[in-house]
Amino acid sequence: MKKALIITLTFAVALMFVLTVAAAPTAVGAEKCKMCHKLQYESWAASKHAAATPKVECETCHGPGSDYMKMSVMKDVAAAKAAGLILPDKAACGKCHGKGKVPAMTDALFAKVHAHKAK
Repeated sequence: MKKALIITLTFAVALMFVLTVAAAPTAVGAEKCKMCHKLQYESWAASKHAAATPKVECETCHGPGSDYMKMSVMKDVAAAKAAGLILPDKAACGKCHGKGKVPAMTDALFAKVHAHKAK
């Protein structure tokens, strides 16, 4: 009886772990973003973010895309935000900018770096 209980508990814990890992949003990579956001991708690819080590990719700032990358979600900004899309502001950029060799985030730099916004 004890052995069956231990096996059942072990299985339950393993199942919870698998479900937790499977449910966590994951990065899909800039190449997936490029499929729908070509203008933004090309702007990013020419930026210092793309040349940085490690690269500062789309999801570094916008959050892991696995839950918001579906076209039906991306067409609805509120749904995309609810699914994890982050629309960074100057304060969010300040989490990295102004530290080490990364220049401080100013209004002018924010406008320049985010020139990839859809027009």
